[in-house]
Amino acid sequence: MYDKKTWVVVSTQQKARIALEEKQKQEAFLQQTQAATTPAETTTAPSPTTTAPTPAVAESLVNLETPEVSFVLTNLGGGIKYAALKNEFEIGNEKKPIHINAEQLNPVGALTRGVNSFDSLLYTYRADLSEAGKSAVFLAKSPEGLLIKKIYSIKADLKQPGAAFLLDFDLVIENANEASVPLQQWSLALGSTGPIHAKEWPNQTTYFFHDQGSYEYVEVTEFKGGFFGSDKASDDRALKSVELAGVCDQFFTIALRSKQPFVSNLLASPYDIPFADLKEPLQGVSAHLRLPSESLAKGDQKKMSFEIYMGPKNNHMLRKMGEMWGNIMNYGWFSPISRLLNWTLHWIHQVISRISDTWSWGISIVLLTLCVRIAIWPLYNKSNRSMKRMAKLKPEMDKLKEKYPNDPNKLNQEVMKLYKKYGVNPIGGCLPMLLQIPIFFGFYRMLQYAVELRHEPFLWWVQDLSQPDTIGHIMGFPINLLPIIMTLSSFAQMAMMPKNGDKMQQRLMMFMPFMFLIFCYSFASALALYWTTQNIFTIFQTWITSKLPEPELKEKSVDSSKPKKKSFMERMIEKQEELQRAQAARQQGGNAPMRDVTPSKKRPPKTGG
Repeated sequence: MYDKKTWVVVSTQQKARIALEEKQKQEAFLQQTQAATTPAETTTAPSPTTTAPTPAVAESLVNLETPEVSFVLTNLGGGIKYAALKNEFEIGNEKKPIHINAEQLNPVGALTRGVNSFDSLLYTYRADLSEAGKSAVFLAKSPEGLLIKKIYSIKADLKQPGAAFLLDFDLVIENANEASVPLQQWSLALGSTGPIHAKEWPNQTTYFFHDQGSYEYVEVTEFKGGFFGSDKASDDRALKSVELAGVCDQFFTIALRSKQPFVSNLLASPYDIPFADLKEPLQGVSAHLRLPSESLAKGDQKKMSFEIYMGPKNNHMLRKMGEMWGNIMNYGWFSPISRLLNWTLHWIHQVISRISDTWSWGISIVLLTLCVRIAIWPLYNKSNRSMKRMAKLKPEMDKLKEKYPNDPNKLNQEVMKLYKKYGVNPIGGCLPMLLQIPIFFGFYRMLQYAVELRHEPFLWWVQDLSQPDTIGHIMGFPINLLPIIMTLSSFAQMAMMPKNGDKMQQRLMMFMPFMFLIFCYSFASALALYWTTQNIFTIFQTWITSKLPEPELKEKSVDSSKPKKKSFMERMIEKQEELQRAQAARQQGGNAPMRDVTPSKKRPPKTGG
């Protein structure tokens, strides 16, 4: 019997022997494969009429399946050639699944030398080390003598949020050469992406990274040099501790998360994507993540572990995966509002879909809009009454304009006193509009990236809430019905508002619907649906308010017995009076005689003591 110490020594030696045998088998297997796939030399000159020789080794593909994705892996580069989404389909063809990394410039997870310099190193798929449909092991030996092992595997628990779109990826590199080999000459391909239809905005294609706790997104339009600069062929960004990096378009993304953050560089470059409907191609972007800056000596091994996400930008799901994943949505400055609206939209949809799936997402957008409008009803009502009181002040303000036609300072001072006299806040009518600005942009960003709305119909002519609701064309120009209804409802809404301010201001306000028509005409029909619903509700709200008693315009009573904090208007009046007094003092100082500054007595001379 062995004692405990002897048993540990024997066990360690046995494990080392098994590892060495496995390594020798791996090297022998790779050498046999490379020898078998290398074409034999020939002394026969090729015939001029002979066609180009076919590759000695055909590409072989391996599929890893989840309920949501079919990951297609290739032995050329040992990476993910593309991911076919089973429940997301192309625009205009609801039977053709969306392919992520569709351009296939580089397989995701392939080793490259810089930007788009993919050397198609032939990998061997080891079926004996893999599990069909669940994991795939690839082995290769590089010309530098590196033994490369890649393991792709499906998540064990597919019920976890986002797990059906994730692959675990382990990269093991071992130096079997005599000389040391620097790893930073290689990069990991993050894949490529670009607009999936001709109507997608170019700035919705980005590459991004999460470095030292902060996110940065770079639009593909950054490669354009503009009027005074030349276009950039590539981008190289130094990262101190990268944890997540990838590329994304409007609705889908490829993201690679390192389980051990490391110092790296993110390399990116643009490429052209032609569309039959466009004269000029749109731009896509491919990205690569450089391996750590370290060298492998003979026998050294480097193991890196990652997660690869290839799927939709679904805020509801990504947030459940973690804050870092959720930030892929890139809602921008209005992120808190967009996230809240998206969460509320999902909650409403869950309720509606239990009743009926017909138009469920469109109905959810309408109900969400009504909830927001009802929430700000008190503020709107106060604003409306303030605007009506301002309209009643217009005759008094016209008199002041006639009285002080050439003295704007005095006119402003008297107008302020008039506001104070009747207790009117001139900015009270602007508050709802100011509040609607962040809500509008929050809605816009949320609906812009809402992959849930793809292929979701509403009413009888809207086929896809994520696209414009084009019902036809006139001389090639698309006719989008919802933006037109939105504009007409905006005119009706403004016609019911109290008329105050000068004629120029009223003309500018009447021009606003045209601006929104131009701005929103080619946007997703979901955004036009939100704005149209809001306009119709505001018309109803204004009609209800018109039935209420008119606000009285009476002088503000002041109780002198009780000390009261000065209002904003009173402080404004005092500030303006102070400025006028200071200006008058400066004018008087400029015309006053010079003051005598001569000292009355001479100072005694300095003695230096």
